[in-house]
Amino acid sequence: MRIFTAVRHSIEPKFYYSGLWSGNFYPALRQLGHEIFESQVDLLPASRFMQISGNFTRQEQEVRSQITQKIIDEVRQAHQQQPIDLFLSYFYNAHFDPAGFEEIHQLGIPTVNFYCNSIYQFELVLEIAAKVNFAWHAEKEARDLYLKVGANPVWVQMGADPEVYYPMPSATRQVKACFVGQRYADRDRLLAELITSQVPIDIYGRGWGVKDSGKHSGTISDRQDFVYLGRRSPKPGGLISYARATWQNIKKQGVVAGIDRTIHQLHYRRQSRQLAPFFTSSACGFAENISQTFARYEVVLNFSNVWADGRPGSQLIPHVRLRDFEAPMCRACYLTGHTDEIAEFYELGKEIDTYRSPEELVDKTKFYLTHSAEAEKLREAGYRRALRDHSWKRRFEQLFQEIGLEI
Repeated sequence: MRIFTAVRHSIEPKFYYSGLWSGNFYPALRQLGHEIFESQVDLLPASRFMQISGNFTRQEQEVRSQITQKIIDEVRQAHQQQPIDLFLSYFYNAHFDPAGFEEIHQLGIPTVNFYCNSIYQFELVLEIAAKVNFAWHAEKEARDLYLKVGANPVWVQMGADPEVYYPMPSATRQVKACFVGQRYADRDRLLAELITSQVPIDIYGRGWGVKDSGKHSGTISDRQDFVYLGRRSPKPGGLISYARATWQNIKKQGVVAGIDRTIHQLHYRRQSRQLAPFFTSSACGFAENISQTFARYEVVLNFSNVWADGRPGSQLIPHVRLRDFEAPMCRACYLTGHTDEIAEFYELGKEIDTYRSPEELVDKTKFYLTHSAEAEKLREAGYRRALRDHSWKRRFEQLFQEIGLEI
């Protein structure tokens, strides 16, 4: 097939999402023998406000309209030269005018939009999902959300590329655990529980007390108080930011519940600040190479919870993460938060292991750190399962089968 892709949220390599999904998707598609025609339209101007679900300013609408037309023009030109068999995108509502899909469909090109934040940020893709032919979602439980807006959901989980995530048998493993990821949701609480319980652990990523390095996302949320495309974005943690959050809570939940939610958020933020000293001795900065990092530790941890509405104070919901396939592909002894869905991809306790509470997290981490033979069994079985069933190549084979395209 000849596949037109628009999955890079920025052309600039310095931004985190510039190559994340192209790096995951393209090798697998090429292994399957498909030709990739990549859009050269830079999505960055829209990516800077992609955390906005709708009610765009006039300037934001203009940016989205310009990007949409440029991409449609690209598709038309490519299709005239040689027929395009599939349009594959990773759009938020901000990136592309949903009406633009109709023009692509008129060319006889089926469209698929991938999205992996459906559990807690579905509103950011709602308009796109309703217009694309196939709404590819990674979270199984998100199906009903798509159906309610008239979308055609296709559940295909994420995977890992064995050329990027792989074992490093020459590395020496420390009798320590590690976690790689930014500070978010209840991750700091769980890590504080481990540190208090004297579990040896190293922490990599943003927000843990070491000056951030590496690639940045480039969205408005990463910046200081300023105006972009007619929308004022207050500095996170400032008075204007809190006032806006309070007003949003009141609009959604009413005066009493909204104020209570705001108080809960303030309390949570104060607790988070108090926890900061816990991580100073364990913070290691940015992990330059995931495979090398994982190879140096006896146990690799992950945390599966997200906020139900993306903000502190809402319900914590566990779901399957990209790391659930990357870490086993690296041949790691992998311990992550429990979800019913993860049990559909691994035999728990034999290929990977999970925990349901902070106490179980501490107990199981200590167990695998002190029982190297059991850790090795988990490591080997999880690697073989990931290599056999959880590559991106296998995921695209499943996707194309689900939507009725020849592989």
